[in-house]
Amino acid sequence: MAEKPKAALQQELAWYESNKAEWLNTHLGKFALVGKKRAVGFYPTYEAAFEAGLEEFGIGTAFLIKQVVEHEPVFVIY
Repeated sequence: MAEKPKAALQQELAWYESNKAEWLNTHLGKFALVGKKRAVGFYPTYEAAFEAGLEEFGIGTAFLIKQVVEHEPVFVIY
């Protein structure tokens, strides 16, 4: 049975976090494209990372795009 997307993203997020310290030194501010427990690449914009994700994994396959930053931004919506 295929893995549920939520579970796949939890694994990819954990893998991202385990590599984040190294990437802060080499890819600060870039958007990391992570899928199948590997970094596919680092891109200057979210859109570029998303397009690369679609090319690499196709539609309907979970992949993670996350900006490499030291502190996660907090957004408040009222």
